[in-house]
Amino acid sequence: MQHDDRPLLRVPTPSGLTLEFKRSFPYGPDDPYVGGMVMRATGGGVSVEHEVLLGGSRDLVGFFHAMYDDFRGWTGERVWQSLESELRISARHDGHVHLRWDLTNAPYEREHSWSFAVTTQHGAGEDVRRLADGFHHLLA
Repeated sequence: MQHDDRPLLRVPTPSGLTLEFKRSFPYGPDDPYVGGMVMRATGGGVSVEHEVLLGGSRDLVGFFHAMYDDFRGWTGERVWQSLESELRISARHDGHVHLRWDLTNAPYEREHSWSFAVTTQHGAGEDVRRLADGFHHLLA
């Protein structure tokens, strides 16, 4: 049995689901331009997993760091999405940071497509910094 020692990032949700993220290498570990990440949501009878492509891992980490830098708040919605839009994270601030995680599998045959969404709430300061650091560690 082979042990997978890649870092795993877990994000709990208010509904009891757990979001898990693990780095992947869709085109091999030596491809410097395209990385990947597997997102899994489990708990309460739900089990969803899908790999998303990342054009540059710094982009996602920067998204979280920018929210941490603006911990006092911002107007409107901030959005990040993966290279092929399989994962879309939208953020809004009302004293807390609310993240909506939209995961989509849209293959060429539409009858096999599905989508999943969940919202998490985080403290605007250190909670968001921990997410930024967690994604940095995961994707470094």
